[in-house]
Amino acid sequence: APPTPTPPVQQPAQASPTATPAPAPTSPAITPTVVPTATLAAGQPSTDAPPSFWPFLIPAPISLSYDNAGDEASNPMMDSFVYEVKPGDTLSSLAVEFGRDVRSMACVRTEDEGEITILHPGQNIIIPALSDLCHKVKADDDLYQIAAWYGVTPDDLLNAPENHIPETLALRPGQTLLIPNARSRYRDPGEENLERPQQGDVWWYGDGNFIWPLPENSFWISQRFKPGKHMAIDLAAMPGAPVFAADTGRVIKAGWSEIGYGYRIVIDHGIDYVTLYAHLSAYYVQEGDVVQKGEIIGRVGSTGNATGSHLHFEVRDYGYLIDPLLVLPDQAP
Repeated sequence: APPTPTPPVQQPAQASPTATPAPAPTSPAITPTVVPTATLAAGQPSTDAPPSFWPFLIPAPISLSYDNAGDEASNPMMDSFVYEVKPGDTLSSLAVEFGRDVRSMACVRTEDEGEITILHPGQNIIIPALSDLCHKVKADDDLYQIAAWYGVTPDDLLNAPENHIPETLALRPGQTLLIPNARSRYRDPGEENLERPQQGDVWWYGDGNFIWPLPENSFWISQRFKPGKHMAIDLAAMPGAPVFAADTGRVIKAGWSEIGYGYRIVIDHGIDYVTLYAHLSAYYVQEGDVVQKGEIIGRVGSTGNATGSHLHFEVRDYGYLIDPLLVLPDQAP
């Protein structure tokens, strides 16, 4: 039987939920609560509101089990897979949609292993595995140096059929190499090819001073960032806990995700940062909305591939998935 949606918890008085379009047939039959952003803005709490503002979130001496809270079910999208390009897709938007590091998207190829120069709707492409990265060869690079940089062996690079490395081990400047199971935590110093679209005249840039996306003293870190395995942190919290925008920005995705995130929100903060909030039971924003730091954008849940009520929180810096604890305040719960 499909999961039952979590009832909304203490919605703002002036908010009037509107219907959400039914998700694709492969998603569970859940109807989240969706509230227009404008109706929420007037009653938003300050970002430093005391925990007593949400008394229902502070667990009293009642029996609540959080065994396995934050554990995520197996996600087949962690491996490489074939994807059919849709109108409007870009490599950077697909990186966000599929939880990939932008460094892996330069190694996206067609099914016949041809390199991609431009995406066409209807084209079938291979999305690299979650743990893979991509390296663009420079004039002074050699195989051993590249392997050491990413924490793999030269054989790992030689054995990747996508790399087509000759027996002479000669590399061409500009050639892209797939790095399977890369363990580097460092940025590729290569050229940045992402372009941010210009959207309207409304000032929607964040300031880079992030806040925790959940109320103080209402959650704990149930799973930490693990490079190549879990590129996020999980914050275990009670169902229905309010989820805040960690910084001001523009919503670029809101709704159901087919790759295990459940209901999720993605916010572009306009200062090289993008954040993702997943497994929500309800969301209150739509694509294109401008949200303020501390604004309630959704509610904690366990939709998608999740066990236990928690928020899956990702941060991208220049498209690279980084440990959110690097940008969140030091006062961790």
